[in-house]
Amino acid sequence: MDTAEWLLRALAAEGVTHLFGNPGSTELPLLDALPRQHQLRYVLGLHEAAVMGMADGYAQASGRIAAVNVHVQPGIANAVSGVLNAARARTPLLVTVGQQVTALRDAAPFLGGDVLGPVAGLVKWSGEVSRASELPDAMRAAVRAARTPPRGPVLLSLPMDVLVDHAPPVHDAVGGDPPQPPESGPLTAMAVLLDEAERPAVLAGDGVVHEDATELVAALAERLGAPVWGEPQANRVPLPWDHPLWRGQLPPFAAQIRPALRGHDVVIALGMPVFRVFGDSPGPALTDATRLLHVDVDPREIGRTAAPAVGVCASVAETLRRLLDALGPAPERIGPRRDRAAHEVAAARAAAIAGLPGPRAGHTIGPPDLSRAIAAAVRDDDLLVDESLTSGRALRTVLTRRPGTWLAHRGSALGWGLPAAVGAKLADPSRHVMALQGDGSLLFGVHALWTAAREGLGVALVVADNGGYEILRAGMEGLTGRPDGDWPGLALDAPRLDLTAICTGLGATTARVADARELPGALTDLRARAAHGPAVLVADVHGHTPAVGYPVTPGA
Repeated sequence: MDTAEWLLRALAAEGVTHLFGNPGSTELPLLDALPRQHQLRYVLGLHEAAVMGMADGYAQASGRIAAVNVHVQPGIANAVSGVLNAARARTPLLVTVGQQVTALRDAAPFLGGDVLGPVAGLVKWSGEVSRASELPDAMRAAVRAARTPPRGPVLLSLPMDVLVDHAPPVHDAVGGDPPQPPESGPLTAMAVLLDEAERPAVLAGDGVVHEDATELVAALAERLGAPVWGEPQANRVPLPWDHPLWRGQLPPFAAQIRPALRGHDVVIALGMPVFRVFGDSPGPALTDATRLLHVDVDPREIGRTAAPAVGVCASVAETLRRLLDALGPAPERIGPRRDRAAHEVAAARAAAIAGLPGPRAGHTIGPPDLSRAIAAAVRDDDLLVDESLTSGRALRTVLTRRPGTWLAHRGSALGWGLPAAVGAKLADPSRHVMALQGDGSLLFGVHALWTAAREGLGVALVVADNGGYEILRAGMEGLTGRPDGDWPGLALDAPRLDLTAICTGLGATTARVADARELPGALTDLRARAAHGPAVLVADVHGHTPAVGYPVTPGA
């Protein structure tokens, strides 16, 4: 057995069932080894960014580590956007890179070069082996790092001559190190501040979902009589969106977070950065009157942008358990506070729904029309994968989701959504998976449709086609105060992209809808078509979304 086959068997020992990749000549030993084993399937993608997105979606949907293989320096360069997304979402990915033979590495060959440098600062661990005997230790270190909270991507570089060498000893599976429990001193201080708080609030991030701590968050919120906000840029559902205390996702700018949390004397942030904002805005996110308690498994996040009154780097779930024990049963004063918080949440929800624009003249489709139609069409157990950006902004207002039924774009590199949906569908082919994309973001990862067709995966894709980069137009409005201008680089209209033809050419069935009254039927048809393979619905969307961002101050 050679080292290439050893690697495949080692991945299988770690529970990996699929290897996502786009191969090149340095990966030929791996391709030769694949037919010699039957535990791992190779999933071919047409571009490394799509390959990374598929692996990311597979890992997030399955809860398991996923494996990727890309081709030397150009391959990792193309994959860096996916590495960034995985790092931001704390997705456990093992990225392997085929490398030139060791004797040529320093000779600047046509195929070869530094594959570790491009991902420095993004991966949790990276290394390149020079001989087969080094691979077992490198494999254990990589897998342990990927699985240890905060989880994330790792990179292992594999020269061709190593892959064809004799195999090292059999690999035994390794796990990640568990997060540490909280220390008693900070935990007690947190409990005291929460018990004394008059208007507490709970902020729940994706880390709550990573530790399956949804019920513990709900218990803390009910014990405190506090509303629960989700973190900005979240990609998970930490609490059912119809829970009486779920207030919604925090907005993405400090100037918008501040009024949302003003009036709360203590906020406890669980499993999240405080705060990862979209861009600059006037003033801080928290006022001096609000004391912050911060719990996260990543020590780099504690105090990064906001100094906590108490910060704890520890398991979110275990911290919640011990906090609930320390707080004990709710005193009588909490009941009225809980009722008041639930009333305020219900009133805010009703106001948000009432504030959405109604049907457009001529029955053209506006972003709220599309969101309302999707909300009516989706079922409780469906998985929605959202990279719709502006056109899907109203979804969080009109839709109800529970943990495990929603994945959203968190990483900032476009082209994640459709590939992630394909990976999620591969993780559970029996589940209906719907991807939501804008026309601009779709083109960064549209080639994943070909993989879906090749694998027989019935992913349903809704594309909001507004003929341009509406997020940039909204950003220009935020920057300049003007809703329109003679701005280059925003429109995709000369020529207008034929998205149905593009998607058809990649193996999907397609349809287009332009009349809001036809959206329910078109979505029903989309679901039926997705039962037989990848299916696409392109919706012509009109109208401006609200401005994004603020004027920038020189020297800010």
